[in-house]
Amino acid sequence: MKKRLVFPLFNGLVCALFGGVLGYYIFRIGTGILVGGLVGLGLGLLVELLLGGLGSTSWLYKRRVLLAVLLEIPLAIFVVGPYAFVLVETQPDHHPVCCETPKDYGAASYEDVRIQTGDGVTLAGWYVPPQENPGPVIVLLHGGRADRRGTAWHTSQLIQAGYGVLLYDQRGLGESGGERVSIGWPDSYDLLAALDYLESRPEVDAGCLGAVGLSKGGHIALLAAYQEPGRMKALWLDGIGANRIEDFPPLKNAGEQFATLINAQIFKMADWQQGQPGPPPFVQILAELDRPQMVIVASGLDEFESRASQNYVKVAGANVQFWRIENAWHVGGSMVIPEEYSRRMLEFFQTTLGE
Repeated sequence: MKKRLVFPLFNGLVCALFGGVLGYYIFRIGTGILVGGLVGLGLGLLVELLLGGLGSTSWLYKRRVLLAVLLEIPLAIFVVGPYAFVLVETQPDHHPVCCETPKDYGAASYEDVRIQTGDGVTLAGWYVPPQENPGPVIVLLHGGRADRRGTAWHTSQLIQAGYGVLLYDQRGLGESGGERVSIGWPDSYDLLAALDYLESRPEVDAGCLGAVGLSKGGHIALLAAYQEPGRMKALWLDGIGANRIEDFPPLKNAGEQFATLINAQIFKMADWQQGQPGPPPFVQILAELDRPQMVIVASGLDEFESRASQNYVKVAGANVQFWRIENAWHVGGSMVIPEEYSRRMLEFFQTTLGE
């Protein structure tokens, strides 16, 4: 009997160490060690129970360690790993936003704003009115795991050009409420709530609203435009990448096939963790969406992003322009060629929203 416990206990120890690593990044080390140890012990006992009856000299029993590894490694790669990744990405990061304001970006004045979403989350942000009354206003959406300060450079260019701007922390981040960072629809509904707020302001031209979305912020802007077409006239989308597995470009090799398989699991885990199906792929959205006018900016040094964006251009209508910045990494075009980037962005909004 004691010999039969050696393997389950050893397996429990290995899984406890693995669980401790996950616990460090996701919840608590102690919880991870406990859960991992119990799972590993349970799997070890299950293997002993199923194979022990065959006798200690049987071929299968002698290879029970190998069989357990063959069971646990796929479980870790295709279930535990993807779910752990989703949990890490959705952990909230509430923190004060300090030490700079829109006045540092060139604004003469600004307002601290609090916007209520449909599900009761409070979004914290800054609002700078347009120079004209009424005038166009552009919402700026930062990338993942950041806050409103992540759009500082773009905000500065737009303020100095006379546009009104609204920038806010996405739910679960910065000074905004929310118990977790969202993946999927909720963030786009938050943007629609921000548009409601702008449309209630008398100095805002409700027919001249646009958005700048960086990385995940671009996802949010495009999804919101798909949900309620016509609310925004112009979208500047920098580094949108893929929204669903259908957005992945044609695969070139076995490595990309494996990465796609893992990402498919991540999307499934995200849907399960969010408690609702994910949004449609961008290739579907762009094929169906006639409005608004859009510019998709892609990094030339990020091959995946560039290839995915080229697919979007193929399915999108004449309202979509594509700009690949050859020597830039993800959302790095404004740092590599700031003057040209600013000129193109402002020309786009001047054409679509007016001076």
